[in-house]
Amino acid sequence: RHRGHVFAAPRRRVESPQGRALAMGRKSRSAFAVGVFALSALVTYNVAAMAHGHSTASTLGHHMDSHISHLDDKHDAFSFEPHVVARAGVGRSGHPRHAVKGARVGLEGHGHAGVSTHRHRRDDRVEVAGGVEGAEKNVPKVENVQDATADAFHATETSALLLRREKARGTFHVLLTANDAPYQRWQSRVMYYQYEKLRREHPNSALGGFTRILHSGHPDGLMDEIPTKIVDTLPPTVRDDGYVVLHRPYAFKQWLERFANDLEEEYVLMSEPDHLFVAPPPLLATRDTAVAFPFFYIAPNDPKFAPIVERFNEVRAPKEAFKPIGSSPVMIHLDALKRVVPKWHELAVAMKRDKEADAAFGWVVEMWAYSIASAQVGVVHETIKHFMLQPPYDKSMNVDGEEAYIVHYTYGDDYDKNGRFTPGVNQGAADLKNEGGWHFDKRDFTNRAPRKGELTLPPANAGEAIRRTIEIILEAMDALPNWGL
Repeated sequence: RHRGHVFAAPRRRVESPQGRALAMGRKSRSAFAVGVFALSALVTYNVAAMAHGHSTASTLGHHMDSHISHLDDKHDAFSFEPHVVARAGVGRSGHPRHAVKGARVGLEGHGHAGVSTHRHRRDDRVEVAGGVEGAEKNVPKVENVQDATADAFHATETSALLLRREKARGTFHVLLTANDAPYQRWQSRVMYYQYEKLRREHPNSALGGFTRILHSGHPDGLMDEIPTKIVDTLPPTVRDDGYVVLHRPYAFKQWLERFANDLEEEYVLMSEPDHLFVAPPPLLATRDTAVAFPFFYIAPNDPKFAPIVERFNEVRAPKEAFKPIGSSPVMIHLDALKRVVPKWHELAVAMKRDKEADAAFGWVVEMWAYSIASAQVGVVHETIKHFMLQPPYDKSMNVDGEEAYIVHYTYGDDYDKNGRFTPGVNQGAADLKNEGGWHFDKRDFTNRAPRKGELTLPPANAGEAIRRTIEIILEAMDALPNWGL
């Protein structure tokens, strides 16, 4: 009775077993929605935190466990049984993993962990509401919601990588191989400095990402300065006999096996520490044809080298398949590189051990191995003369009217005061330098970086190529912190 009104006592609602089953199904679907919302919110929170530099991603697994445990505590209220969750998920997508599809972010690339990846165990049959007639059967059973989230994460990470690859279309990735010796360390710093400068000045160029493949087997002092992937030195069964270049094919082989699948660009440019970009190269390679620089000392079709080349020509490739190229600079599609590298590594080791080949090819036997390997696996290379300059033999910044892209400062440079090339004359001759002679050779700085004040610009008539080279080195020496360490 209330304010004169009389209310009948509420009747107790009596449900049939079928009705109770349907009600429980509705609760289960509500519980599933609550679960998905909680997991989605948790993932979003961790992604946002990671984007702002917080270390929450590394504890993602802990957060998942705590939130899932919270949902399990509500078991009685929400009927959040595993088989009910599976049933609700299958209702829309056909697979319980799809319940949280689209939640994964790229954590592995940042070195974070914490998401369980145990496999699901599924029962062939499940019973719902005591076997009520009409209840669904043969529904997959998910015992770990965290597993489903991990699989969904993986799907989204793959989608994100595909989007980044689409954005990187038309660009190439620079791959630099180096060890941790002072000689290659200072050259690598200068090279990366110049790459970064050109990329800033030409944001719409084909210059993509950059990776130094460090084949020392351990980190060095440049890890925070240059993007780096560490690979191992040659295995103990393969001696290099002081020929450090033999590590180069093996370094690429390991990089392909461990890291190549995460690359955004389709194409790569294989490079070395003494290569300086002077202009951003366009994307010159295609899927079918790689692009390389022609070296006058790599002559696989020279009759005097024919017997050696033929001994390693296992597939009997025709003469025209052999090009006067080395392994850098080479711009090549990633799929083609995967075909060449194993054979390149195999031949480099075999030819270094071959007394006749080693005697004939010496310090460039690894380059010969790349040329022969390319012919063996059928990867076609086009040669472009203006790909690279090599002072002192190149003086201007173009070749046959074409702008060059790279300067390779591998040769010693000696000039008199009038800029006349005088090879070997000024090396170590201080009196000639005082009279106006000029000298530069990177090998003078094998054990340490050049000190500030040691390098000067060449005489005016020495040529633009060598002048530009020294200008870039001097600029990097002044700009880079802790130079010489």
